[in-house]
Amino acid sequence: MKFRLLCFFIVFAVSVTLCGCGKDKGNKSEKVSDNTSVSSESISKTSNNKKSIAEKKTRTTTATTTTTTTGTREYNPTDVDLYNLSGYSFKMQGFAKVTSIQDFYDYLDELQNVIANSDFNMSFSYENMDTGSSISYNDTRRFATCSTIKTPFVASLLKSGIDLSEKVAKTVNWSGDYGLAAQAKMGTEFTARQLIKYTIQRSDNTAYYNLVKHFGYTQFNNDLYSIGANYSLGNSWIFTYCTSADMLKCYKEIYKYGEQTDRGKWLTELMTDTDVNRQIGKALDGKYKVSQKYGSDWSEKQYHDCAIVYADSPFVLCIFTNQYPETDQSDKVFQEIANIIDRINNVIYIK
Repeated sequence: MKFRLLCFFIVFAVSVTLCGCGKDKGNKSEKVSDNTSVSSESISKTSNNKKSIAEKKTRTTTATTTTTTTGTREYNPTDVDLYNLSGYSFKMQGFAKVTSIQDFYDYLDELQNVIANSDFNMSFSYENMDTGSSISYNDTRRFATCSTIKTPFVASLLKSGIDLSEKVAKTVNWSGDYGLAAQAKMGTEFTARQLIKYTIQRSDNTAYYNLVKHFGYTQFNNDLYSIGANYSLGNSWIFTYCTSADMLKCYKEIYKYGEQTDRGKWLTELMTDTDVNRQIGKALDGKYKVSQKYGSDWSEKQYHDCAIVYADSPFVLCIFTNQYPETDQSDKVFQEIANIIDRINNVIYIK
């Protein structure tokens, strides 16, 4: 009997010991997993300005989380010291606070990588319409405007109060153009409304050419001067050269015009329904309304896009590139930059 009792107590003691070990092993396993996760995250972060940014990335804060269009991110408004952010090839201003400092640094690194990996001349300008926060790269370099100029020109016509039912006789053809207006006989009459729709939605060069010939460019040049955009049209050209910074100024005005007037709203609606949608709109119009105007020139290898993105906090983005246009490869940089800028735009702290 005593022997049986002794055996019972021995088995009981061993069972308790084994159960306790299993629990400890589970805790150790969880701790190792947590440490591995932190380590992997730390290793994955890269930056050209490692010293100044790495110090900021190590800070820990208590924050709430929420699900947004870009996933789960912290909402912990944090001051941004742009003066201590070195190593980037783009300029930034106006980022007073961001909702996730970690995400902000990560997105800047992503943007820098896209620039570093591009083997062609490029320029872009971005600005948030609520805060004025902006990022620009190579924004003093001049590119051929291509068809991105058409929308600012049309906006100027609409602001001047032209009668949209006014008849405009076709007097010129744009060389090499096979659009709807080009196919019409000389002397064919179009309404101003029709020519504007062809110009914006179909990027019809002959329609645009006849608008310039009929209404002139003086008012347009005056409008450019009034907003500080340093380019103009003249007698011998309906396309010209300008910077992404100057074109951004024009599309910011189009955004304001669209918010304030029926004519402006009509224009920005036309910009959402265009023949070519391969760039910024392709990346973002599944999430937001995007009003855009692309431009391309095969002979000069110019490929551009300017867009108004109606995110929760709207922004304007203009991207100019020296690339052979309208290929999957040349579209890629527009889509990458648009997606990164959208993520940056989503972490700007809006009061």
